This record gives sequence, C-alpha cells and structure tokens, in this order.
Amino acid sequence: MDWRMRPSTRKWLLFGHVVTSAGWIGAELAVLICSILAIAVPDPVTTRSANVIAGVLAGALYFPASLLALATGVVLGLGTKWKLVRYHWVLWKLLATLALFAGGNLMVVPLFVEHGEQASRGEIVGAGAVSGTGAMSVGLTLLLGATLVSYFKPWPKVFRAN
Repeated sequence: MDWRMRPSTRKWLLFGHVVTSAGWIGAELAVLICSILAIAVPDPVTTRSANVIAGVLAGALYFPASLLALATGVVLGLGTKWKLVRYHWVLWKLLATLALFAGGNLMVVPLFVEHGEQASRGEIVGAGAVSGTGAMSVGLTLLLGATLVSYFKPWPKVFRAN
C-alpha cells in the first residue's frame, strides 16, 4: 500500500521536522561549546560552570529534540514519495539519526549529565569530558551531514522498481 499524507499535513509535519532538527543541532552545538570551554579554559570556576551548563542542556534538550526529529522524519518518510528505504539519502539519514538517537541518549548525554552533577557538587570532572567532547563533535558532524543530504538529495533510488 502506498500511503501518502495530504499536502497541508506534509507541510506542517515538515515544519515540525525542520524545527526539531534545528533544535537538535542547537542542543548539540550548545553542549559542545560548553564542553570545549570546560576543557580549554584553565579557570576552575569557568570549568565547573561549563560542566554544569552542559549537563543541564544535554539532560533537558537532547532527548526531546532527537525523539521529535526522529519521529517526524519517520512519518514524513512513510507518508511521502521518499519512503524510508527507497532512496539512498533517506536511508543514510535514517541510519545516522537512529545511531545518534541511540548513542547520544544512551551513552553521551548521561556522561554530560553525570559530569554536570559532579561539577555542581564541586567535584573535579574526570578525563571522560574529553571523550564526550569528541562524541558531540561527531554527532554535530553527522547532523550537519544529514541536513546536507536532505537539501541536495545526492543519491539515486535504492530500488529501481516502483
């Protein structure tokens, strides 16, 4: 069955997808900047504050933004001519989004939240902050790559039949 949503529904869903995806990029960028500050600035007050802010932002923004971007993207894929696995670029976006959603929410965000809680208690945050910064850099790169392929739609259909 080839279900297609109505044009007005598609436009509203696309608007929601773009907004939540931009929010996810913003959350990733904000946490990354705080993380870089926490590592690069030698002042202990700045380091502590940056870790607390990174933990709060990651804990509050990452999951809802990533979930809404993933959900709206899947519904758009199912309800439009693009589908989920008909085109290489949609499949690439789906796989990148699933990897970021799972990896970010299960591994990276908890690390930032833990560091933020440690910093708020006045504890020194360990070397894991560097790995979190690397993970956020990779995440931001993948999100920007997903945005790029959404715009240019560079690859042909996965399956020629249809």
